Amino acid sequence: MIDIQWWRSGYDDQVHAFRGARVGQNFGEALCDHSVPTSLITQVDEGRRCIACLLMVGDLLATTQGDALWRAS
Repeated sequence: MIDIQWWRSGYDDQVHAFRGARVGQNFGEALCDHSVPTSLITQVDEGRRCIACLLMVGDLLATTQGDALWRAS
């Protein structure tokens, strides 16, 4: 399992994937390298999701769970 939090950024009003280890610092950095002050991060996962973050989470899942689970049969 990967430790990802989907939270909304006040900069672009998109929901980004943040690693749990990076949360709580002055700035949060999403998987897509979007950086935002923690004061502008809303801890809700509703809204438009960042396409780059979605793709990167998919890659992480394929790596940790194995590519065979993600192949069409």
